[in-house]
Amino acid sequence: MVGLILKAGHLILAFMTVLLFSLSLVVSFSEGVFVVAGIFALVIIALLDEKRREFIKNLAKDKIEGASFVKADFHNFLALIVGALTTYTLSVNFDLGAVVASGLVGLTVGLMVPKLAVSAYCGAFVGMSSALLLPNQTYVLLAAVIAGGLFVASKAVFNGFGGKLGTIAWTGVVCTALITGQEFLTGTVPDANVSSMIIAYAIIGAVVTRVISIRFKHGPVIGSAIVVLAAGLLLPVIHGDGGTLLAVMVTCATYAGMSNGERVPNEGYMAIAGIFAALIFIFSQPFIQGGGGKLGTTAFGSVIAVQGMIMMAKQYSAKRARKQAGPETARVTDR
Repeated sequence: MVGLILKAGHLILAFMTVLLFSLSLVVSFSEGVFVVAGIFALVIIALLDEKRREFIKNLAKDKIEGASFVKADFHNFLALIVGALTTYTLSVNFDLGAVVASGLVGLTVGLMVPKLAVSAYCGAFVGMSSALLLPNQTYVLLAAVIAGGLFVASKAVFNGFGGKLGTIAWTGVVCTALITGQEFLTGTVPDANVSSMIIAYAIIGAVVTRVISIRFKHGPVIGSAIVVLAAGLLLPVIHGDGGTLLAVMVTCATYAGMSNGERVPNEGYMAIAGIFAALIFIFSQPFIQGGGGKLGTTAFGSVIAVQGMIMMAKQYSAKRARKQAGPETARVTDR
């Protein structure tokens, strides 16, 4: 039974990221940006390949035979709900806005309750939802309960990939909106000038978060929260009305930057993940807006795609090396 739950958690996360990236591909193609559509196609291939590899690595029969749920899972479930309700209340009722509210919650739990920081920060992503989509705390509670269940169900897979928490949150929000009949918000694809700034800030947000998290050893939650808070407070001042959108992009990029060193080996690869996240962010504006966690889903798919491309390149290089070694081996044997 536990194995079935863990497999279901994997498949749900896989579906949500592929859904987001596929819809973004359709938008980019309909906008006539065929180069970006081609990039998205390659990204989706790498995404699917890495998800297949992750499933085989962590959910093979011999890997999950001893799997079980423990008391810590229940604590994480509760922490996620508290994080969601607190963030939503700060964002909507105290008018701090989603970016600043989530940054405050992430930084607070990261410093005060580090054992529950990850699950509470996941809840913060649920709480970032717009009041136009989730009108009050009752809706947020339902979304948090669904996300909390998925948090526990997916504990064995995709660990170390930044954005996993956001994907969990987004799943809870999307399911809640569908259950309650709420209509998703929509937006438009930004123009070229704004898009170029979005890409630049995405790279900065992803790389700086990684540096704080890994190089300075402050951990992913604090690394993300610091950058999110800085962006939420400074960019609207620097860029005026457009700064809010840029702060949201930086927030998204920090979730990619939360990846560990095994998943994204260095800052160069993290910059690539930031670019992918920016492109998805740009071309996903017309659909399923307003739900907390969509930013994380964007980051999650981006870093998985980068890891998938790294692994595919390694496999190609190894296969090519074997082919080249074949004739040489034959010549040595003949001698």
